[in-house]
Amino acid sequence: MKISAKRKINATPEALWNYLGDYSNIYKFNPLIKDSHFNEGTTTCELGSTRQCDMKTGDYLKERITDWKEGSHYSVEIYDTSMPVKKANATLGLNKTDDHTTEAYMEMEIVPKYAILGPMMYLMFKFIAAPGILKGLEKINRSESPLNVASA
Repeated sequence: MKISAKRKINATPEALWNYLGDYSNIYKFNPLIKDSHFNEGTTTCELGSTRQCDMKTGDYLKERITDWKEGSHYSVEIYDTSMPVKKANATLGLNKTDDHTTEAYMEMEIVPKYAILGPMMYLMFKFIAAPGILKGLEKINRSESPLNVASA
């Protein structure tokens, strides 16, 4: 199943990439993740780099970068997980729409371990997970923006 989500955010791509490009720390803006970190000896953001995401549900997933374009997007494959997912790929990226606005997007392709879970997983990822991640990116940018910190 393929899922995509987009969100316009009042920020430059450069500002948003500060968070999106911080690969090992996706937990800072993904509301479903309790903690995330590099794993398997990875210490940089590049092709082949891996991270582990520990979910708030107690599940985990391990991801590997399959495409990285600095300042623009990255793609990952889930290569190990305790979740009922057989195979999954995702891309997170940014498109500049004007001088002060960026479209953040997420595209996912998921194959559940059990076909019966497909409709439920589609609804969860389409209406909760993907929009929540993009909203979290907007929220962290807003809360950590120098303009907002200065006015606090």
